[in-house]
Formats: sequence, structure tokens, C-alpha cells
Amino acid sequence: MEQEHKIDVKEALRVFDKATKEGVKESDGWHYRGLTVSTDFDGYTVFINSAKVQLTVFFHNKYTVDYDSADDLQEFVDLLAKLDRD
Repeated sequence: MEQEHKIDVKEALRVFDKATKEGVKESDGWHYRGLTVSTDFDGYTVFINSAKVQLTVFFHNKYTVDYDSADDLQEFVDLLAKLDRD
């Protein structure tokens, strides 16, 4: 049974922006405090990945999130909130 998930897309995009400004750019994207962020070729799709969760934000703020456990997802949501505040 799939756990319902709620991601604050605006918060995630603020963290993405911070990661591209303050993170370390490598071949697979920007690395920033436990996250790897990147975009597709045209910049309309954003990828925010931790070790256990993959968030993909599409045009018009639609998204998918892949994770194995509810705890993993909660850790990811908490990390986004912390990075957005810091």
C-alpha cells in the first residue's frame, strides 16, 4: 500500500536554487548538504535526490517522488525544510 506523500514544491524549488548557488558543481549536478540536484536539458524538469529519495519536479509544479519507506520520505521532507530555513 502506497503511503500518501505531500511535497512542498515551492520549498523544494527554493532548496534547488540554493543548491545551485552554494553547492559544488560536478558532472552529475550540484552537491549540497546531502542532496544532488540537476535539471534536464531544457531546465523545465528539476531533479532533487538524496541517498534514499528521488524527487522530480515537472513543469507547472507537478511532481513524482520515489522512495522505499515512509521514514525515508519523512527524512527527505525534513531535510528540505531545514535547508530552506538555513
